[in-house]
Amino acid sequence: MDTSVVIKGYKNGIVLQLNNELPFSELKKRIRAKFQESAKFLGEARMALTFDGRELSSEEQREVLRIISENTDLEVICVFDNDQKNEDLLKMSMERVISCLANTTGQIYRGVLPTGHKLESETSIIICGNVEAGARVVSGGSIVVLGALYGSAFAGTNSSKDAFISASHMHPERLRIGDCEYDPAAVDPKEQKRQKKQEKKDRLENCARLAYVEAQELRIVPIQDTTFTSSEELKKELS
Repeated sequence: MDTSVVIKGYKNGIVLQLNNELPFSELKKRIRAKFQESAKFLGEARMALTFDGRELSSEEQREVLRIISENTDLEVICVFDNDQKNEDLLKMSMERVISCLANTTGQIYRGVLPTGHKLESETSIIICGNVEAGARVVSGGSIVVLGALYGSAFAGTNSSKDAFISASHMHPERLRIGDCEYDPAAVDPKEQKRQKKQEKKDRLENCARLAYVEAQELRIVPIQDTTFTSSEELKKELS
């Protein structure tokens, strides 16, 4: 019995246990075969995905998500890190956003925003899924991605100084709030290294991220339990 790829279900989705020694090219073949075998059993559903047993790069994660999409009727709306602290922080941020959905005047988009597509709104936008590379989200208010942000996100186009962008996993091609754009090339390498070291020490390197403007500079920080002091604060930001 091949145990290099194991699919386990849990309350919020599935855990994909992966062999840590196989070359990724071989592992992809086994992942494809496993999901082809399990497609009928898994059925059609929207769920979260957690990787276990092997650390994957962002590109490798995208490859796995593509394989799942091509071989099953599953829709993976977000990827949880297999770290209890990070997962709790991610769930906290998602729950606080979701608690505001019924009270916000913003637009809600359910599903993946594919490559080449553009989503635009005069108000805040909440996306229950991934924003793929080559896709673009434009909002007069704030942007919340309950999934991974691989494409471009432009918030605060109505000159809102309080607009923000948050994502469960933030790896954008471009990021802009108002007239402030995040430029990775402008980040001091020493400061970036120091920040990554501190995040790793605090076990925050894989948790959800928040982008906001402070002193005319776009900053990106991990979402912690103190990021939003209350749901009321988030409601105010999203409205």
